[in-house]
Amino acid sequence: MRRRAALAAAAVGFALLAVELGLRMTIGLGDPPLFQADEEIGYLMAPGQEVYRLGNRIAINRFHQRSDEITLEPESGVLRIFFLGDSITFGISAVDQSETYPEIVAETLRRKGRQAEALNASAVSWGIGNERAYVDRFGAFASRIAILQISSSDLLQPTSTAEVVGVSPAYPDKKPLSAIGELLNRYLLPRLADVLGYSAPAREEPVAPEARNARFEANMEEFQRLVDALHRESVQPVVLLMPGLPELLDTPERLDRYVPYRRRFIALARQLSLPVIDIAALWKGDPAVASYYSDGTHLTAEGNHALAQILASFLIEHGFDEAPSDEGASPLAAGGRAPALSRPGHD
Repeated sequence: MRRRAALAAAAVGFALLAVELGLRMTIGLGDPPLFQADEEIGYLMAPGQEVYRLGNRIAINRFHQRSDEITLEPESGVLRIFFLGDSITFGISAVDQSETYPEIVAETLRRKGRQAEALNASAVSWGIGNERAYVDRFGAFASRIAILQISSSDLLQPTSTAEVVGVSPAYPDKKPLSAIGELLNRYLLPRLADVLGYSAPAREEPVAPEARNARFEANMEEFQRLVDALHRESVQPVVLLMPGLPELLDTPERLDRYVPYRRRFIALARQLSLPVIDIAALWKGDPAVASYYSDGTHLTAEGNHALAQILASFLIEHGFDEAPSDEGASPLAAGGRAPALSRPGHD
């Protein structure tokens, strides 16, 4: 009897060990990218880490960027492009670092004979206020261009805070004890709670028009502070306005609630003489657009490539594809007009 119990226990142990090793080796569970709470910025990706999820590389440098290690200033003749954004810019675990759109933009420019490098300063659920705080702390690393990726939902999103770090399974600040534990705590149990109706309430956008307007106005103040901070460093901001997939589909799920705020945001950006790349205007009607999204918000590798081609073409067409000369004035700083990449009549 005891022998049977011992054999059963051994079999269970070997089975758990096999599952543990399988989850670690095939998916990368047990070794998630870690977050670091920050009183001013909210949170950052913990520096100096390199992990693999689903076989995809995620490397964070000492400045909390999803980029390889950098110098404080670019080498002579190198065009440095500074990308600020949320999880769209960071890229999901199913996308390798080399397949994120910032990396593809830099690689596209290099293939065309330019010396270019991309800095990816982003994190999951960062809002405009988080991005502004990052620039206040670290600056823009002597970049020539700053691509400000702002989603429609960011216009009404509050600035993210440190309270989720180490509390929510999606924002770990230390490695889990096991891959099986991460599978349960981060994925299976939260989904079960959703099904049973016991999930923690998510941060919701304001519902009342007055509250929405107040949130929008607060975010626009943060946006103007961000632009001012970049201008003080002689960096040219370029607005990349990203839609979610439902905004591009003629279905009942289309998110028309963002339309008036997108209009007001674009008007403000143009008032500030900022170039605006409105992806909704370019992707609406594209028969392949559904393949650009993995979940309605985040981009697939195909979506990252499609977006990167738009950005690389924009930079080349508007003269932003070369490293600054010693005189260093950008086309807009020299008095040029801010271009807008969108179709006439589109909101």
